[in-house]
Amino acid sequence: MEEINDNTNLLKHKKTNQRIMIIYKMLSYDLLFYYTISYLFLTNVKGLSTAQIVLCDSFYPLFKIIFQFPCTILIQKIGKKKSLILANSSLAIATLLIIGLTNMYICILANAFWAFGFVIKLMVDSNLFYDSLENTDYKREKFTKCEGISLSGYYFIDAITALLTGFLYIINPFFPLFLSLTINLLCLFLCTKLYEIPIETNVKINNSTKISKQLKTYINGTVEGFKIILKSTRLKCLILFAGIFSSLLNPMITLRKSLLYDTNVPAEYFGVIFSLMGIIASYSSSRALAIHKKHKNKSLTFLGLSFTLSIILSGSTVLLNYPKFFMYFLLLLSIAIQYSVIGPYDTLIKQYLSSFCSSDMRLKIFSANTFVTSCVSTIVSFLCSLFLIHYSNATVTLMLGIISFILIVITLNYMSTRVGLKPEQYTNKDINLK
Repeated sequence: MEEINDNTNLLKHKKTNQRIMIIYKMLSYDLLFYYTISYLFLTNVKGLSTAQIVLCDSFYPLFKIIFQFPCTILIQKIGKKKSLILANSSLAIATLLIIGLTNMYICILANAFWAFGFVIKLMVDSNLFYDSLENTDYKREKFTKCEGISLSGYYFIDAITALLTGFLYIINPFFPLFLSLTINLLCLFLCTKLYEIPIETNVKINNSTKISKQLKTYINGTVEGFKIILKSTRLKCLILFAGIFSSLLNPMITLRKSLLYDTNVPAEYFGVIFSLMGIIASYSSSRALAIHKKHKNKSLTFLGLSFTLSIILSGSTVLLNYPKFFMYFLLLLSIAIQYSVIGPYDTLIKQYLSSFCSSDMRLKIFSANTFVTSCVSTIVSFLCSLFLIHYSNATVTLMLGIISFILIVITLNYMSTRVGLKPEQYTNKDINLK
C-alpha cells in the first residue's frame, strides 16, 4: 500500500481518485459491448443451446455467494486499489474465456471469474470513491451527485455501444467481444493509476486475525441478519418479495433475447432494441422516488405485477404467433416494461430494507438478503434450464411468468397488512430492531 503522510499529497491523491473513478465507473458498471449480442454469440458462434446458457448463468449467483467471504478477507489484506486491479483482471480473463469458448464448462468457469470480479467491485468501487471525497458537511451529497453522474454516463455509453454492437456483430461476431475486452483492459489500466486512501478511524484493524476467526465473524453477522429478519414481520415480507422478484432477473436476461431470436429479429436490430432499452432503464432509474411518492405502500405491488405480467405477455405473444407487426409491438412493449421496472426496483427495495435500521444492522440485513436472493435465483435458473430441454423458449417464459405472477399475488396479499404502514402502525419488533 502506498503511504501518504502529507496532507497536501493526500488531498491531491483524493482529487486524482475522484477524476479517475468517475470515468472508471462509467466504463465498468457492467460489461459494455457483450450483453447485447451474448445470446447470438453463444448460440450461433459457440453452439450452446438456450438451456445450456441459462444453466451456465445459474452458477453466477451461486459463485457470488461462495466468493463473498474470501473477497471480504482479500480486500482487507491487500487493500482496495490492488483488489480492484485483481477484479478487473478477473473480468478480462472471463472475456478471454468466452472468446475461446469450446463447451459449456468453460462458460461456467467464465461465470466464476465474472462473479469474483463483480463481488469485489460491488464492495470496493463506491467505497473507495467515498473515501476519496473531502471530509466536508456536503460529503454525502457530493457522493450521491457523482454516483448519479457516473451511472448516467454509463447508461449513455451503454446505449451508444449497444447500438454499434449489432452492426459490428454482422461484420464479425468476435468484434464486440474484443471491444469488450479492450474496455476491461482500459478499466484495469485506470485502476493502476488510483491511490490507496488511508481510513481515518480510531479503531485499529488487525489484518493478522486468523481466517477462522474472520469467517466466524462473517457467519455470525449473516446469522444475526437472519435473526433480525425473523423477528420482524415487515422484513420477512420484504425478503420474501425480493427473493421471488430477484429470481426472475437472471433467467429473463437470456429468455428475452431468445424470444427476439425466435421471431427472426435481425442481429443488427438487437443493438438498436437494447440501446433503446438502456435509455428506458436510465430514465426509470431516476424515477424511483417519483414512483414511491405516487404509489406509496403500493410501490412494490405496482413493480411486481408489472414485471410478472410483462413476462406472461412476452411468452404468450410468441406462442400465439400474431401477425408480425403486432407480435413485434407486443414483444418490445413487454421488454420495455421489464426494463422500466428493474431500475426503480433496485433502489426501492434497498430503501425499504434500510428503514428503521442502524448502519450495522443494515449491513447484516443486506448480507442475509443477498444470500437469500442468490440462492433462489440459482434454483429458479437451474429449473428453467431443465424445462428448456423439453419445452420451447416461449413456453418456458410463459410458465415462468404465470408461476411468478401467482407467487407475487400471494406474497403481496400477505404483505398488504404488514408492509407500507405508518410508523405508529408497526409493532415494536418491526421498528425497534435489536
